[in-house]
Amino acid sequence: MNPENRSYSVKQYMTALKQKVESTPAVWVHGVITQISEKPKVVYMSIADFEEGSVIPQATVSLSCFAAKFAAIKAKIASFDNPFEIKPQIKVQLLIRAEVYVPYGKLQAQILDIDPVYTLGELALTKSAILKKLAMEGLLDKNKSVPLAEMPLRVGLITGEGTAAYRDFSTKLAESPFAFHIVPAFAKMQGNKTESSVIEALETLRNDPELDVVCIVRGGGSKTDLTFFDSEALCRAVANYPIPVFTGIGHEIDRSLLDEVAYQACITPTDCAKHLIERAIESWDALIRATRNIAEGARNYLGEYKNELTTTGHQLQQILGRRFTQEKTTLAQIAVSLKKDMHFLFQSESGRIQRNEEGLRQGTRKIIEFEKAKFELNEQKVKAADPKQVLAKGYTLTLGANGKFIRNASELKPGDRITTRFRGGDVTSQVL
Repeated sequence: MNPENRSYSVKQYMTALKQKVESTPAVWVHGVITQISEKPKVVYMSIADFEEGSVIPQATVSLSCFAAKFAAIKAKIASFDNPFEIKPQIKVQLLIRAEVYVPYGKLQAQILDIDPVYTLGELALTKSAILKKLAMEGLLDKNKSVPLAEMPLRVGLITGEGTAAYRDFSTKLAESPFAFHIVPAFAKMQGNKTESSVIEALETLRNDPELDVVCIVRGGGSKTDLTFFDSEALCRAVANYPIPVFTGIGHEIDRSLLDEVAYQACITPTDCAKHLIERAIESWDALIRATRNIAEGARNYLGEYKNELTTTGHQLQQILGRRFTQEKTTLAQIAVSLKKDMHFLFQSESGRIQRNEEGLRQGTRKIIEFEKAKFELNEQKVKAADPKQVLAKGYTLTLGANGKFIRNASELKPGDRITTRFRGGDVTSQVL
């Protein structure tokens, strides 16, 4: 039978392929971790190649590693001075051996070892590149240039909820003699969600206009946790923050990129709280010194002017003494003049009163005589106006039926009865 016409079952083909592939010796392969999933017995991972500036992989290989082997690899990484976490987005160089899984026809490779030096170099290059970019944009010192309150008593705190870092930080502030007020914004402080969680907490605290400072703290732990604070996005958020940001990430030797852009980088949460207390103490001492300087200056000022005031007082006393003597002499002269004027005025008024008194005596008699003459004249006029006197002279008076005097003929009409009064009696008649 012609070999080209020979037919194989799928299993035969995949088994032959497996033998061929697995005869390939183990090799070192480097790439970017795109996916990792840790199961109880096996860890699955994918690494890929990317063109610069592109997120589309050029080639991808699926990997697997037994859990015990993966634990040994992580222990190997932890033994280095600058360990890192095996996670997506970091570059690794792995020793792998190709395998074919016949039941699913899947080509994959088993992880045998890792080269930590390769990854550390890549991480260092990445960290250096980010640091250089931040420096060129002026972000390393931007937050450091933000004014820090003299008494930073209102503190925004970003840390894990219920953590030792929170307790250490808040306890240290509570033990101080100052009334610190903590506004917490809890966040994830390790793992892949560190960046987004801390940035979200920063935005939450930004809405509080009364905060004086924000502190990002976490306690000690694995050195691999430090890499989460090398995030470029997180560094930019802190660098551009409107108020000072303190860090106390709990690593005494290594510094994260976040420490580089922060206003103040502290080694532990307690040290971070200590810096705030020291700032408050410095401000308090400065206030006390200023108060003492003001008091001392006031005492010196009063001392300098005390003699001047005393001299001025003596001069004023002398001036007032002379003025008092002058005024006393003037008043005495006025009193003598006033006494003379009053004596003259008294005599003048006394003479006038005597003249008025004599005038009153003579005037009263003349007034009475004048009024008496007027009365007698009026009496004569009244008597002359008496009707009896008119009748005595031969005149008559005409009265109407009602007894009223008739003064005009127009008041009468035919038939009216009238009475004409004469000196000797009355005559009644009727108008025709």
